[in-house]
Amino acid sequence: MSDIDPIFHGRMNAFQRVMYQWSDLHPYNAVHAYRIARPLHAERLRESVRRVNRQLGCGFVETDAGGRWYRHDLDGSPPLEILDGGHNVEAVLRDLFARELNTPFERPRCRPMRFSAVAVGPSDHYVCIGYNHWTADSVAARLVARRILNLYLNLGIPEEPPPDLYPDTYREVFAPRLGRLRVVRALGQAFWEVLWRRKICRVPYTSVTCFPVGYAMTSTADGAVDRLRHFAKSLGATVHDVMLAALARAMAENLPRRATGGGSCPMAMGTIVDTRADSERDLSNTLGMFLSYYGVRFQAEPGAGLAEVTRQVAALTRPIKLQRAYLAALPQMRVFSMVWPLLSPRRKAYYARLAVPMTAGISNVVVRDPWLTASEGPIVDYLRGSPTGPMLPLTAAVTTLGNRINIGMTYRQTGFTESRLRAILGMFQDQLERPDRAGMAIHGPSVHACEAAAPRSSAAA
Repeated sequence: MSDIDPIFHGRMNAFQRVMYQWSDLHPYNAVHAYRIARPLHAERLRESVRRVNRQLGCGFVETDAGGRWYRHDLDGSPPLEILDGGHNVEAVLRDLFARELNTPFERPRCRPMRFSAVAVGPSDHYVCIGYNHWTADSVAARLVARRILNLYLNLGIPEEPPPDLYPDTYREVFAPRLGRLRVVRALGQAFWEVLWRRKICRVPYTSVTCFPVGYAMTSTADGAVDRLRHFAKSLGATVHDVMLAALARAMAENLPRRATGGGSCPMAMGTIVDTRADSERDLSNTLGMFLSYYGVRFQAEPGAGLAEVTRQVAALTRPIKLQRAYLAALPQMRVFSMVWPLLSPRRKAYYARLAVPMTAGISNVVVRDPWLTASEGPIVDYLRGSPTGPMLPLTAAVTTLGNRINIGMTYRQTGFTESRLRAILGMFQDQLERPDRAGMAIHGPSVHACEAAAPRSSAAA
């Protein structure tokens, strides 16, 4: 890439470079799926994908050897895979999501997005996009999807200017917002987290260096969002606080007792944060990736009520949000990316788990895009799948669409049996649907009851 004019290069920001490095061990991909209440027209969809790729000029992406710079190129014929949903569309989607999450993108040059469609009978279908996550966050992925679906479905969205393909790095974009946030303080906090890594609940893996993931999905009933908001407001918390507490309770109830220390080990829950709103620049029409994260540690003993755990979470997250403390993760990511090339593949796996000690994480998106939320529009559902990376055993991609919530769980197959994962997902869904009833009693069978009824030969999903 040295012979290319630097004006046509992009420089990876701190989080992009770390995501790029994580794929040394396992693909760091994400997936979106849009349900369309119209028959599938494969050729029209294929032409829409082709035209948008030409307009945006981002059909291919190429990186330098060190993973610091990248550039986009045109792609005249992006492939489109067509699948038949048959009699079990959910199983086909689940398998497609798992395949996209586990299939690597080539280096140093690849198509950063893979397109597919799943037919659901004669009247509707899904349009799916699997993407190389370091090249785009969910906002950027929807920016591309909006243009494709506008052409494909004639949504009537006015013509939009070309997006910015090469945004500035975090240093340029967020420096005015950082104020007196000290790098030394951020790194000291990271060191403190590492010192206390053994004090958290950790999912026991059958192999720390084996990374294939599985995927499961479910949805709440309509009305769940209103109930969640009312419940959160009554506690002086946010809906996201309730979600963190609910996932922690589900994990604490269904993980092996040796992992939770009999309830004495705190849960360390991570949250991915969209940082575009923290920039003084308008990033609404910008590709690339603008994310950070924060983690909170709290007790969630089996039997503790959802309200009790939510109050703990709210007390911890409130100052993080007010002070934008999640931006402190950016210098931590920079150090992470500097250490990574010095390690062997096996040591990378242990280092990732050591440097970012988490029990589970949530990627939370509230859909407000008018083209996705129009009640009379052809797009009737939106599903997501998020990666775990080398440090998280489980990630919940929670998508609020109207008055219901879609949940997609990505999980390390070496950390969960199928029955354990079903129990965690079911309890998490139950709490989001009926938060006011998630008191001292645990709703639904625990994993111990599920496994007693299931044969022990059940393999990790």
